[in-house]
Amino acid sequence: MLRSAILVTVLLAGCLVLYSADQPADAQLEIAQLHLTLEANSAAVIPNSDLDGFAVRINKQPGQLSYGSITAKINTESANIVMTTASDERGIICRFDLQRQGGFKFHPGRNSVEIAYQDRWQRSHYASFLLQTTNKPDFVVPQGRPERLTAEKFAVVVGISRYQNTGTGLSSLKFADRDAQAFRDFLLSPEGGSFKKENIVYLINEEATSQKVRSALFTFLTKPREQDLVVLYFAGHGAPDPNDRRNLYLLTYDTKPDDMGGTAFPMWQLQDVFTRVLRARRVITFTDSCHSYGISGQTYGGSTKSNNLINQYLSAVANTSEHAVITASDVSQLSAEGEKWGGGHGVFTYYVLKGLAGDADLNKDGTVTAGELFYYVREQVNKETGGEQTPLALPGLAEQLTLSGLASAPKNETKTLIGGN
Repeated sequence: MLRSAILVTVLLAGCLVLYSADQPADAQLEIAQLHLTLEANSAAVIPNSDLDGFAVRINKQPGQLSYGSITAKINTESANIVMTTASDERGIICRFDLQRQGGFKFHPGRNSVEIAYQDRWQRSHYASFLLQTTNKPDFVVPQGRPERLTAEKFAVVVGISRYQNTGTGLSSLKFADRDAQAFRDFLLSPEGGSFKKENIVYLINEEATSQKVRSALFTFLTKPREQDLVVLYFAGHGAPDPNDRRNLYLLTYDTKPDDMGGTAFPMWQLQDVFTRVLRARRVITFTDSCHSYGISGQTYGGSTKSNNLINQYLSAVANTSEHAVITASDVSQLSAEGEKWGGGHGVFTYYVLKGLAGDADLNKDGTVTAGELFYYVREQVNKETGGEQTPLALPGLAEQLTLSGLASAPKNETKTLIGGN
């Protein structure tokens, strides 16, 4: 019997592109072996992830900024340890040796690079770069019979289509609340695992305030034991702080876009939920953080191009060797919703539910694993959106984690799909 819990985390956050009040960095990313130069806050496609290194050139002379203020991240992880800096007649160049230490190699799919520094007037500058490889992560249809999980089941389900402060530039969504309701109803059904109603915190629209979301994550989620099953589902907006794009938030009903620090849920506190609150050891995370841009590319003080890395960071907070992390769309992609999917749903949720209901059982063994579900949802969503939306699984996906217990149920019993008893 599987002694540790499988934690299924479904984070569905419609992303905003909120632009920063900090200064855009005057920088370019250079990959010499590909003869590629990429301007700040833009993206490029590269043949594969097999790179030895790259450089970021900052078009400032050493006297215009402090070397010590330069910070860099590769795929959300601090990368200063693999960075060396020098200067020439054109400015400062930061070289990154991806071979120097493990964990910084690019992976198949989308990769992010971030650079930040302060100038001599103590103004912050920030830029990001996205590099999409043409090769995809490998997927192998699982063989053998997965283990079953017997545990108590808990869930937090949040869906926000209507926001209190839409007059400040925050847009409403059409179907985030319906997505949450459909997922909650699925969990309550025999097919979804027959969750007890008292074991589900369900917050939609006006109920999904910062205080109630915080209570659900930091108080309610102290109840599950190590062997229990937890489902976390959030449907709404996710965005970088317009005052500092390095800080990312899940937006609640009462979030004020110009005061995210005081009214939204910070990504670093979500990491606290995983590491300090939940006792469950195995985690599967689904993220859908780009239902709508919300603000159409305009800053509060002008127009500046920007990448949205909310998917990348949502995935990173729960990513370990025993966890599966699946995002509903790639970095800076929009996530579609519309009436053609089940009468009104996000395309990702629609196919997640269809996949869990059995359509994702690729090897026909009566179970749906994390790997099977990802492969099914990725292919269906990509096809439905004409390639405009591509669900992404990060490295370390625990493909063998079982999401449905169909094969374990006796033939005369109802088949249950999430944490089958």
